[in-house]
Amino acid sequence: MRNISSLKDTQQNTLFDMESCGWWHTGLSREAYRRLENGIEGVFRRSVLELMPAEAVGAAFDPSIGRPSKELHAACGLLLLAEYRNWTVDQSADAWCFDASVQYALRLPRDRQHMCPRTVDSYRALLRENDLAQSVFETVTAAIVKEMGLSIKKQRLDSTHLFSDMARFGRLKLLAVCIKRFLVQLKRHDPERYQALPGELTARYEAGENRLFGAGSKQSRSYQEDLQQAARDMAELIGCFSENDEVSARSSFKSLVRVFTEHCEVTEEEIAVVLPKAEDENAQSARVLQNPSDPDAGYDGHKGPGFQVQLAQAYDTKEPGPGIITACIPQSAAESDSAALEVVAQQQQRMGTTPQALLADTSYGSLANVEQCAANGTLLLAPTPGNARKNLPATTETKVSPRTAAQRSIDIRRHIETTASWKREYSKRSGVEGLHAALDRITGIKQLRVRGMKAVTLSVCFKVTGWNIRAAAQIARNRRKKAENPQKWAKQPLFNASIARFGRVMPEIRHLPRIHSRHPLARIESQRRPLPSPHHSIHFLRRHLSIAAARALSVDCSGSAQYEIQKETMGS
Repeated sequence: MRNISSLKDTQQNTLFDMESCGWWHTGLSREAYRRLENGIEGVFRRSVLELMPAEAVGAAFDPSIGRPSKELHAACGLLLLAEYRNWTVDQSADAWCFDASVQYALRLPRDRQHMCPRTVDSYRALLRENDLAQSVFETVTAAIVKEMGLSIKKQRLDSTHLFSDMARFGRLKLLAVCIKRFLVQLKRHDPERYQALPGELTARYEAGENRLFGAGSKQSRSYQEDLQQAARDMAELIGCFSENDEVSARSSFKSLVRVFTEHCEVTEEEIAVVLPKAEDENAQSARVLQNPSDPDAGYDGHKGPGFQVQLAQAYDTKEPGPGIITACIPQSAAESDSAALEVVAQQQQRMGTTPQALLADTSYGSLANVEQCAANGTLLLAPTPGNARKNLPATTETKVSPRTAAQRSIDIRRHIETTASWKREYSKRSGVEGLHAALDRITGIKQLRVRGMKAVTLSVCFKVTGWNIRAAAQIARNRRKKAENPQKWAKQPLFNASIARFGRVMPEIRHLPRIHSRHPLARIESQRRPLPSPHHSIHFLRRHLSIAAARALSVDCSGSAQYEIQKETMGS
């Protein structure tokens, strides 16, 4: 039976307010409760829980017949928190039963809670098969941006590689595993046809996968001979069962046919010949089957088999803490970054998070992508792909062809990319690499526990959604502290009379014991330059101490010096 409670029902369903005298207030100290309320659990309880897709999940349950299900808002919320914290199924079930912070976030009573691991798997399957994870990310992120009034005008985009829970096979191992998987299924479901196969063929695949063809024994054959034998066995099995509708409908047989098509060919001399390079029907090697357990995985020439996710993050939001992720598109590793920009733009339009400026690397910087972003009102800052044009002299021997409109546009882009202001703004793109590292460290996003495109999408989108909830909690906490103590958060110079103090300290620094020759102070000592002027002092601190100190020192300088500091550090 379907069990869906509204937020008001979970807040108060009795005559008296039992929340204020419940366990959260009586069993926890004031400091512990404050941490719970101001953390990710409090944000989840107040704003995110009601956004869970309880109605879509509840469509799988009868409204009146059967045993009541778990409260569906809470069940979906548990799966989101479990993916964000990288829990296993057993850990998720234990958190529902015993973890007070999870029960607080999900508005569950403290006592008599139970959920078994199989139930967790069932709810996860409902979310996965209905493709609800993407909509959860979009709904929650759009609500956070709107409710908190976050600035998302500037964003940066990049992809990161993901490994699913599959083994990485070489070519021979892939062919042999496909054959063995098919023979195991055939023996289990149709033993008569299995017994009709040649005994020499079936005997080759009876041993463990690490000892196929006698590998590891003294009678081992060469790699090429084993590879050719596996190709002939594949061709023989396909010829035996291609006309049988019952056998050919099995997933193991389809994988067998796909691998044979990608790796082998039939010739007049041989029944099967292994190709020099595996290719699919479009002559691409990036989309060939990597493992029959995960047919959706692709191959990236630099990073290997698996998946990738396109992530766009807001920066320069004037809010301390991690930046909100405004786009999340899981893909096969075979997908090109250049083609992914259109999908990212479509998702941001649905969410209302389209930026005014977008930083990306060279893979996204094609002229078509620049024009597409301009049509959406976004300025794409990405290096122009390809090599720069060489300025060859126009002589009788070397003639330079006239430049087309597209080529002139590329020339203009290359010229703009050499300016200091463009380089200064583009330098902020590297911050997205730190986002990838932090996501992996906190959520384990780069090494997933699942296989298949739907399962990967569910895991990745919930991990990224959890990151955004954490960022919202940190931003709200900082805003609260700033409102409680505005003087502490007010901008004040680091030093009073900074330039005068800097002038008094410099003579003392020069008389210190000799330090390393590469240290900036040692360079000043060796060059015997006069004491720097206030303007030079600012640039010295900015290069060798910190940008923050330089901004503080600029308070005591002239207006032109302050403008130079702001122009070089923040961009004009």
